[in-house]
Amino acid sequence: MSSINELISLLSSTDRRSFISYLTSRNKRHDTRNVDLFKALIDSKEEIIKKKIGSNAYNVLKKRLYDRLVDFISTRTLQTEVTTEIEIIKRLLLSRKLFAYGKYKIAFKTIHKLEFEAIEISHYTLLNEIYHTLVEHSHHELSQDQSILFEKLAINNQNFIEQEKLNMVYASVRKAYNQAELDGSAVELGILLEASYSKLNIPDEKGYSFQSLYQLALIADIAGAHKRNYHEIELFFVDKIRELQGGVEDTQKMLIYHIDLLYSVANIYFRKKNFRLSMDFLENMNTQMERYSNKYYKRFQIKYTTLRALNLNYTGNHKLAANELDRLFNISKDAEEQLLNAKLARVTIHFQQNELELANKILVKFQRSDSWYERNVGFDWLLNKSFIEILLHIELNSVDFVESRLNSFVRKYRAHFDKTEHIQAMEFLKLVRIYYKDEFVADSSSFRETIKNSLSFKSREEEDIFLMSYYAWLKAKVNKKNLYDTTIEMMHL
Repeated sequence: MSSINELISLLSSTDRRSFISYLTSRNKRHDTRNVDLFKALIDSKEEIIKKKIGSNAYNVLKKRLYDRLVDFISTRTLQTEVTTEIEIIKRLLLSRKLFAYGKYKIAFKTIHKLEFEAIEISHYTLLNEIYHTLVEHSHHELSQDQSILFEKLAINNQNFIEQEKLNMVYASVRKAYNQAELDGSAVELGILLEASYSKLNIPDEKGYSFQSLYQLALIADIAGAHKRNYHEIELFFVDKIRELQGGVEDTQKMLIYHIDLLYSVANIYFRKKNFRLSMDFLENMNTQMERYSNKYYKRFQIKYTTLRALNLNYTGNHKLAANELDRLFNISKDAEEQLLNAKLARVTIHFQQNELELANKILVKFQRSDSWYERNVGFDWLLNKSFIEILLHIELNSVDFVESRLNSFVRKYRAHFDKTEHIQAMEFLKLVRIYYKDEFVADSSSFRETIKNSLSFKSREEEDIFLMSYYAWLKAKVNKKNLYDTTIEMMHL
């Protein structure tokens, strides 16, 4: 894929319309073809434009369109991103402009507030920019004492170096996981970390802080999701969490990493089907969310409620799970993208309870392209959404939809299905195709034999929890049993 096509793939349908308006408003001549080229690139018909205007003019036009696209995406990111980091960057740029125009009083007031916010999230890169700006204007009478500023800059530089050392460690760990996937080896995460920390002279208080442990949990979660095998994930660092809690590091500054860490561990235990430990860590997470006057409660409420509901559903408490998700939707109506996991969980519960029309009512609102969902939510989510969509429409007897969806999904993601971790999913889809073409095949011994020969069932501990949910559907059809009861039975055998 060319660079300009990769940028276009980042745009939603709404973004594309906005970009066309953006181009039109900047076109000074009526014969500019940049809008035509943009539309042609979307439809893979750019050769038509090239033939009309010639190669040289086409290359110039394409380069200008690329530059406009970079400018549009960059500006839109700054306008729409609401993270603390982006907000600090925006106001840092403002403070520099204020300094340039001699508005020193408000400039110093603005930048000192930014310093406090950057310290709160331990963002040493931004702090370097903030201190650089303060040092540059430290000659002014309103400035802090220079010696204090120089000391802050020196300390921050040391913190920055320590953070970069940790980044080097995590880069090494991720590379080790990638290599292990290629050659089939195992990663002893604890041993690898100890060796890396020793090599880079990273002390335990840095290597095992809430922030660093969160990064470790994130890597472990990514590795488990990528291989669809959480069974092998080590959680040797769980004891480190207990050591940190209530200690000198358990501060408001570290709270956001503390909560994120607890969520990641709870999610890993859920994917391991250790529902008791997952709920324990979620309870701990909720306690931390309530600290400092519920400082981060809203920020984590959707993730917390969604994972709690999934745990409840897979331990037989589907009514309570459904109620908690429905309450969440009522209080988080404007957080559409953040609710994607929660809504897919609700679809799953509806489907397992044979509430097919209600499940479909939510599914039809997922109107973005598969590419958008893969890019923004991940292939794991897209796979689960597509599976349940196909199974739902089999139940709704939408034969044409099932055939079309199966064909397009498999064709588009053939490369994914050829990978080891997704081969099982492909085999399952083949069985689904056999069933929906003739549902009476479920009564035959030959179909049971086909299932046995096609699917290499792993142990309960090793099998992916969501794939098990779909296998439960097939098993329920063959055994003529209730889907939810079959699912719970498979989870707890």
